[in-house]
Amino acid sequence: MSIAYWLAALLLVFGLLAFLTDKIVIPGVPNPEVNLKSVEPLLFVVVILLGTKLLLSIMKPLFRAGLRDRFRTEADVFSIFQIVSYVAWIGALGFATYVVLGGNFAEIGVLGGAVVFGVLLFILQEPLLNFVGWAILITRRVYKLGDRIEVNNTKGYVVAISTMNTTVREFGGWMSRDTFTGRYATIPNKSVMTSAVFNYTKDTPYIWTEILVSITYESNLRRAEDIILEAANEIVGDLMRDNKESVREKYEFRDLATYVIEEPTVRWRMKDSWVELGVVFFCPAYRKGYYESEVTKRILEKISDEPNVQIAYPHNVSVPFARTVPHSAIPAATLPPSE
Repeated sequence: MSIAYWLAALLLVFGLLAFLTDKIVIPGVPNPEVNLKSVEPLLFVVVILLGTKLLLSIMKPLFRAGLRDRFRTEADVFSIFQIVSYVAWIGALGFATYVVLGGNFAEIGVLGGAVVFGVLLFILQEPLLNFVGWAILITRRVYKLGDRIEVNNTKGYVVAISTMNTTVREFGGWMSRDTFTGRYATIPNKSVMTSAVFNYTKDTPYIWTEILVSITYESNLRRAEDIILEAANEIVGDLMRDNKESVREKYEFRDLATYVIEEPTVRWRMKDSWVELGVVFFCPAYRKGYYESEVTKRILEKISDEPNVQIAYPHNVSVPFARTVPHSAIPAATLPPSE
C-alpha cells in the first residue's frame, strides 16, 4: 500500500480522537461524551503501529536512494532495509508493550523520538554528506562546470553539478593520452571531503607534462639533449613563452617563478643500460595528448637523422660459441682438483 494510504489512516485516527475529546466540533453533530482514559494505552498502541508503518513506507525510497552507491545490487539494499524494518517493528512492539503495562508517555515520546532520529540519521547519512560536500565545493570553488578533474581515479570534464553528485564526461580510463571514452561518470559530492580532488584547470588552462626518451650510453648525450630541446621548442616553445606571464600571475608566492618550469627543459637520469632524458613543458590541458604526440614525433624525426644518437630499447644479443671450449680458456678456479 502507498504512503498516502497509511498517512490517511493515521490522520483518520487522530481526527477521530480529536472529535471524541471535543478538540474538533462538527456543526450539527453532537460530540459524544466518551471517557477515553481506560482505553488510552490501546489508542496509543494503534498510533504507534500506524506511525511505524507510515515511517517505513516513507523511509523505503529514501533508503534505496541513500544506499544505492554503497551496495552493488538492489537486492543488497532491499536486504538491509528488511533488517531495518524488523528492528523498527521490534522497537514499535516494545513501545506498545511498555504503554500497555503502564509506561510513562513522556518517556516514551523522548525514547521513540531518539530511535526515529537515529534510524533516519543512519539512512540519510549519505545524502547529508553529499549535500555538505556540494555546499563545500560551491562555496570553496573546488571545481566548477567545464573543469577537468580527477577524483578517486576517475578523470572527466565536469558537465553537471547537483546537490547529490557531480557528472563528468570521462577521459582516460582504458584510453591513452587523456582521450574521451564516451562514458559519463557520476562522482558523489562527499568525495570533496574524503578524497583528494585534482583540478587540471582551476587557475589556468595549462598543465605540465613530461616525455621520457631513453638514449644509449654510447651516444653523444649532449647532442641528444640538444635534439630533444629543439623538438620541444619547435612544437610548444612559442606557446610557453607567449603564456608565461599569464601563468605566472596565478602563482601564490613570488618565489614559485624560480621553481616552476616556464620553458622546455630537459632532465637527466641514469638507468642500468641507458640514460633517460625527460623533456618537461606545459600545454593546454584539453590538448595534452596532442602536444605529447607531436613532440614525440618531432624527437623521433630528428634522432633518425643523427647518426651519433641512438635510442635504447630492450633486446637480446646472441653470441656464438664453440661446442668444445679449450682447456686453457677455462678459469683455473673452476677446474676440478688434480689427483
